[in-house]
Amino acid sequence: MFNCALDCQIGKFFRVATIQGPKAANINKMLAKNKYVPRVNQVDAIFLNKDITRMIRDNLLENLQAISPVLFIKIQPELDLLIQSAIWFGSVGKRCSTFGQQLLVLAYDAEKLTVSRLVLHFALTVLPGYVKSWEERRLTHRVEWFSQAITWAENSALVLNVLNYFRFLKTGRKPTLIDFMLGLDYISLRNNQRRDIGYKYLTRELLWGGFMEILGLLLPIINFRKINRLLKAGFFGQDNNWRRDSITREPVAAKMLANTTCSYCGERPTLPHHMGCGHIYCYYCLSANLLTDANFGCTKCGAICPEKGLQCV
Repeated sequence: MFNCALDCQIGKFFRVATIQGPKAANINKMLAKNKYVPRVNQVDAIFLNKDITRMIRDNLLENLQAISPVLFIKIQPELDLLIQSAIWFGSVGKRCSTFGQQLLVLAYDAEKLTVSRLVLHFALTVLPGYVKSWEERRLTHRVEWFSQAITWAENSALVLNVLNYFRFLKTGRKPTLIDFMLGLDYISLRNNQRRDIGYKYLTRELLWGGFMEILGLLLPIINFRKINRLLKAGFFGQDNNWRRDSITREPVAAKMLANTTCSYCGERPTLPHHMGCGHIYCYYCLSANLLTDANFGCTKCGAICPEKGLQCV
């Protein structure tokens, strides 16, 4: 009886494999090539590729210029073309994806990336920069119609890029003009894994941003000088009556010496002034404290400003 049950299970397995074999292959193929790519991933891939390409190009050109500056100036367009070509062959030509796409586990659809489209992609990506650089550096006498043609092509490409970007925002496919012209789509190699959004992180950032805005509004209106004076009076037990009696005291002449420092900031006094107690302050330190706290007293002796105001040393 056990053998009969085992034979039934084996027969059922082979029947399922026979029926679902082609379907399973199609399902695996669909899983391996996920055509859904979020717009933000596609835009990030473009900017990452530009940054990586610029970093590689600038480092190589800088090193080559240090070796022979005179030779570098003569063959700079050709060097730039060689570097751009090497970057293209090392990314799109070899892996069917740019360096930015590889960082985000993306690639071009290999079925659509035929040899003819690869050649056109190389021509549209690398050659325009070389043609413009060659026209600026190689032609001793600039050809008017050639310069106008390059300018017209750049302006046309700029307008078409803007229009294509609005189309991309609507459809979510083919983010660049070259991709649209060649019919190239991005695919994800993560097997239908979409970008996860951490809403806890976003909430924390929003709360922190709101808290910083509140601090930005409150801090300018808080009188820290007065709070500092009140705290010192509370901790050190300064007598307010003694401070009031200091008004009736005779003013003491302040003397400016070589080692005199400001009683508030501790630096060499700038425009030295005093309040009649003999202790010298910078004019800005003293006036700022008096403007923000009318009861400000000397940090050394507690004397307050007399009615006749500040006195110059």
